[in-house]
Amino acid sequence: MLRPDERAHLLELLRPPAGCQLDFAVGTTFSLDLISALMLPLSFAFFDWEHADGELVADPLALLEALRRYGDRFTVFCQSGQMRLPAKYPPLVTFLEPCIYEVRVPDPEGVFHPKVWALRFVAEDGTVRYRVLCLSRNLTFDRCWDTVVALDGELANRTNAIAANHPLADLIAALPNLALRKLAPQRRQGVAKIADELRRVRFTWPEGFDESQCRFWVAGLDGRTTAPFGARRDKKLIVSPFVSNIVVSDFLETGGETHLVSRQECLQELPQETLRLCKSVRFLAPEVVDESDDDAATTGSREVLNGLDAKLFVIDRGWDASVFSGSFNATAHAFEHNVEFMVELVGKRSQFGVDQFLRQVKGETNFADLLHDYDVTAPSVPVDAVARKLDDLLEAAKRALVAAGPRLVVSSAEKDLFDLSLECAHAPLWPDSTVEVRAWPITQQADRGQLLNNNMVVFPRLSFVGLTSLIAFSVSAKVGETVGKTVFVMNLSMQGAPEDRQDRIVRSLIENRDQLLRYILFLLASGDEAAASSGDLRKLLTSRQDGEGRVLPHPYLLETMLRALHRGPAQLARVASLLEVLRKEPSSSELLSSDFQKIWEPIWDAAQQVIAK
Repeated sequence: MLRPDERAHLLELLRPPAGCQLDFAVGTTFSLDLISALMLPLSFAFFDWEHADGELVADPLALLEALRRYGDRFTVFCQSGQMRLPAKYPPLVTFLEPCIYEVRVPDPEGVFHPKVWALRFVAEDGTVRYRVLCLSRNLTFDRCWDTVVALDGELANRTNAIAANHPLADLIAALPNLALRKLAPQRRQGVAKIADELRRVRFTWPEGFDESQCRFWVAGLDGRTTAPFGARRDKKLIVSPFVSNIVVSDFLETGGETHLVSRQECLQELPQETLRLCKSVRFLAPEVVDESDDDAATTGSREVLNGLDAKLFVIDRGWDASVFSGSFNATAHAFEHNVEFMVELVGKRSQFGVDQFLRQVKGETNFADLLHDYDVTAPSVPVDAVARKLDDLLEAAKRALVAAGPRLVVSSAEKDLFDLSLECAHAPLWPDSTVEVRAWPITQQADRGQLLNNNMVVFPRLSFVGLTSLIAFSVSAKVGETVGKTVFVMNLSMQGAPEDRQDRIVRSLIENRDQLLRYILFLLASGDEAAASSGDLRKLLTSRQDGEGRVLPHPYLLETMLRALHRGPAQLARVASLLEVLRKEPSSSELLSSDFQKIWEPIWDAAQQVIAK
């Protein structure tokens, strides 16, 4: 277990099973990277958008079609104030605005910290299947050592719920009421359906674990402290990037061996007497740490990771062992204040116990081989009081901003230009006179930021592409001579935006005939194995030589359209929808050649006759 050479990419885990299509998906994360979120629909799409070496294809047309097709089928919930500002604004982010909802948890001292995906798939025969992913990492590009539990199951034909599934279903059901913005009716219905059906899904648990003993654990929904570990703990292993002395001490007090794996920085803050009572104390070897490229200022020092992000608790009890994996850090906040989630897997100690996780075998690379012993005699490093106070001020400022009830109002300035007003229902009550907050649409540069010191600021004369509900905030505070700063994005409710804003983005991305024809091939390749495996198609789709006068072979285009017509009119209807969007642009005649129209019009007429029947 925890073999370093056995890695799974999140996009692979989100991919529908063979013969299935995604119906709806719900994801949760603490922090969110917008560029990472852009890649999600590629997992659900009809084509394997990867190079031969496994590198993701970031073709804007592939992303555009995946977003248009699946944008209303997935919803992501994240902690308010933990959305990262992209280094460069990609217009496709517009399509993510309806998909992302920030949340605020019931406990004012807690945060929203679960990392869960629940995906509903429908097979060709109508069978409903589910996949649940319980992760230890956020929806970001952080390159850290993580864990994931992937469970597949089928919706059971039964009226009674499966009791063990209630915590999972309760978490999904609670999400809309935690969101700061009201969910659109279709999304709310999708979340409610998943929450209801999850109670009747019979999951297939990983091989070797006892199905009758495995369970889900959720914390923070009802205000009660979560105690999942029980009184008997013969031998224990804690793997957590963040640790609190009170949690480690609780494990030590139950007797038996306690092994601790964490980050060096956190181990340095624990008392020596606590560390000396542990059977072993280790940290991830520096030579296997992947440095993160993420800007620490965008996340706050408490969540910035350097290598280890796995969160595991392994407890031996007699002949059995429980393996807990999920979002819980070994901190008091995780168990007393936060909304968290994890899975408990129960199996034989000889297969899944503490000794198995820490074993070293000649000729194999196991988890223990990545660890170094920590010097428990090293002096403890006191917590930086100034840094902690700055963190507290910045977090309090985020809460004050949310409490002020910010929203956006769009008004017309002149033809195709708009004023975007950021209005607060209440004047923000900043926690300290040194706090300064600036705001700007993420479509603009940071130097356009305006000071938020009253109930309203206006961003004037924005184009269709410049309009966005995603607003960047820069918060700074000062303690003595030390200045702290954090930058984050909020997805605010927006009133008065033009209804065709997404259509305008589509038209802005398709600049020439070659791009248009490539996009049409994206639409037609759905479900067409012959087209999807075509070398000609792949060459066209992955081309980066747009606008150089290349001409798509008309016989191949005709052949692809005829195959689509034979399979059914669905793909052709999507092409017709695209063309309708493009024809609204005065310059559309430059994209839609007479040769293309000669091919398209009779095939679309035939497709409409099929639809009318």
